[in-house]
Amino acid sequence: MSAILFDMDGTLIDSEPLWLAAEKQVMEEVGSTWDEADQINCLGGPMERTERYMQERTGNTKPFGYFGSRLDLVMEQKLLNELELLPNALNLLSECKKGNIQMALVTASTGRQMRSALTRFPKDIFGATVSRDDVSITKPNPEPYLKAASILGVDIRNCLVFEDSLTGVASGLSAGAQVIGIPHLVEMKPSANLRIIDSLASVDLKQLLDWYPHLGSRIGK
Repeated sequence: MSAILFDMDGTLIDSEPLWLAAEKQVMEEVGSTWDEADQINCLGGPMERTERYMQERTGNTKPFGYFGSRLDLVMEQKLLNELELLPNALNLLSECKKGNIQMALVTASTGRQMRSALTRFPKDIFGATVSRDDVSITKPNPEPYLKAASILGVDIRNCLVFEDSLTGVASGLSAGAQVIGIPHLVEMKPSANLRIIDSLASVDLKQLLDWYPHLGSRIGK
């Protein structure tokens, strides 16, 4: 393995409760409702899918793009003021950094949301960051992960991806990476190149090196 590429929402940051609260707020502003079932239908993005879903729920009473723009603004503030990292996220990132393993953050969230979340991480912890604003097609298309690997200068086939959504897993696998899935609000089954774990807290760098020995080839370099 040449690098580890991390999804953001639900993988490193505990943003799904914030997304649910933001989506409820935006829908209540237009006199509609939103619950966890609606959130699951839109989990993993892209925002265009959430936009279409909200438009349908509200009878297309708003110009297309309204809900995406409003959610972007609401989530920016929530990420800046209320965000918590998921257990073991910082520890694992720190271990990988000390081991000279390249890392990237790859998200279907907007650049605005990504930059807000990055304020909670050590500066320069990621060698590359890719938001949905940085690609022509976001997850489940492979482009985000292919772009991250290109920025790092590594072969995507030698990369490990961490993901919590089905769309993210599909993106990583179709790009050609090895993928570790951390199911959140959805069910996943292990398959070729896809390993399933319960949570980020259940792994450390030693475990990753046991599973993917070539990941350690960069340590000490």
